[in-house]
Amino acid sequence: MLLVRQYFAIVVVVLMTGCTTLDKMAGRPTNEGNGYVIDHDRRIYGGGIHIEYRDPTFLEQQLKKRMVNQMASAAEIQQATSRIPAGGRVLIHYEALSMDAANTEWLEYAIFKNSKEIYRREGSNNIAEAPTSYSGGIGYWWNTDSIDIREKIETPFQLVVISNLKNERDTFTISQ
Repeated sequence: MLLVRQYFAIVVVVLMTGCTTLDKMAGRPTNEGNGYVIDHDRRIYGGGIHIEYRDPTFLEQQLKKRMVNQMASAAEIQQATSRIPAGGRVLIHYEALSMDAANTEWLEYAIFKNSKEIYRREGSNNIAEAPTSYSGGIGYWWNTDSIDIREKIETPFQLVVISNLKNERDTFTISQ
């Protein structure tokens, strides 16, 4: 009877909180907007892609906090904050079933504003990290990449992540 109650409690938690909350509880990456809404049109399966968007204000707060902790001078802090990308940064978390497939060199990133492409680049050639225990025995290899948006950008905008290995793409819409 206790096992049935525990199972029922898990089902209720899943229904009430959704998979994203469970992913966060398990330490898996989720789409984090840091105050922004991120809608995800998922097409890449067998692992997947999750992103984080960090606007310039968020990046500055993180940087200043870290540098104050390191006892940096005001001039050093000013110099470091001047290098923050004007449009912020997008972090891409990528998972796949093999080490080679999880290399972000298979990905391509394109940013669109008002249906106009404003940025495109190929993924970095990064060797994947070994699977972690949260993958439930499936064994996803994982990787991260980042995009610095050098020009100021207003929301909403779209990030399209193209998998040239799987010939599929995921579209993320970042808005407030």
